[in-house]
Amino acid sequence: MENKWSTSFLKEQSLKTDPLADALITEITQSHGLEEVRKLFSQLADNRDLLKSNEVLIKVKEYFKKDAQLPEWADGKKIKIAQNLFALYGPEIAFLLNFRSLPLCYTSKNGAKVLYSTGRLKEDGHNVSKITRRLMETSQMVINVMSPGGFDPNGRGIVTVKKVRLMHAAIRYYLKNPNAHMGEWNLSELGEPINQEEMAGTLMAFGPLVINGLDRLGIKTTEEEKEAYLHCWKIVGHYIGLEESFFPDNHESGWQLGVAIIKRNYSESEEAKVLAKSIIGFGQQIMPSRFLDDMPEYFIQRFTKDVSEIAGVDFAKLLDINSKGTFKKKAVTWVLEKSFYTASQYQKKSWLVAKVSKWLNGKMLQGTIDFYLKSNKVEFYIPPSLKDNWKLN
Repeated sequence: MENKWSTSFLKEQSLKTDPLADALITEITQSHGLEEVRKLFSQLADNRDLLKSNEVLIKVKEYFKKDAQLPEWADGKKIKIAQNLFALYGPEIAFLLNFRSLPLCYTSKNGAKVLYSTGRLKEDGHNVSKITRRLMETSQMVINVMSPGGFDPNGRGIVTVKKVRLMHAAIRYYLKNPNAHMGEWNLSELGEPINQEEMAGTLMAFGPLVINGLDRLGIKTTEEEKEAYLHCWKIVGHYIGLEESFFPDNHESGWQLGVAIIKRNYSESEEAKVLAKSIIGFGQQIMPSRFLDDMPEYFIQRFTKDVSEIAGVDFAKLLDINSKGTFKKKAVTWVLEKSFYTASQYQKKSWLVAKVSKWLNGKMLQGTIDFYLKSNKVEFYIPPSLKDNWKLN
């Protein structure tokens, strides 16, 4: 299949942001001052219903009320197929987000700098690790979008994506205005923060790159499931302010887009290495046993390898990860991959291995939730139906 994602197209899109959301943040700043934007940022990071809060500006409430219906091209059948896939393999998808998608996103020369510069990974004065808040927001968005009803009018998914869109605009304003930011964002050198290209790259990392990751775990997805999952992330793109010229026609095109963006934007940086260390530390916290503390580095190295080979770049090494493939690491990974494959085929030949894997993966997801809830500041919501599917408390 021909790859339509040319370097010139990607470069052009890297100079564009999101006029609608940017205009709203500018209007709030001009009318109410920078402090109101800071206040809004805190409100957006909260899981509470903004429409019911008396502290939220009317113009912000109006923004959330608009465009509550799905776009005309949205396909209810595809949404249901994708959400069923998520209900079945949510823990595995969470695993891939942590140890595949996010590390690849961190290799972006600008994306890592945005995260680092805005302090999104720093929560001074609260019992929250540097990585917790960002991972919580990411995981919560994915769960809200992919849960049944997430794309209903004013459903959790649509509202959450709209929150993220405004957060992006607030971060852009913060970085580009000296009065708001202690440092200086060099536009000529770095380009626009959280631009169209970066947004597309993130969505492809959460869509096609995750689905291809399932295949690497031994879970074979059908073409129908692949296309349905991409369809949901195109809907996310619609609500997050992504131009439709960035919407792939099919899963393979989405995979090519994701790899092309990663390949064009990668760079070795201290910020990227700090982010990688944070996610490794987070991974160690959610592992069900200290015996597995050395696995997060190996997981990142192993499950980004296919993208590294295609791009001709060792992304694990770029993140300062060099995990030796010991017998134990290979054995643990083999058990995971073997049992995932067995479970996905609904076979009983290796029921013990499958049972061990499901226990391990469920423990990891439960550990993630427990880790979030250690702080009173962090709320995390998983629908009861998914809790039952994933055997969570």
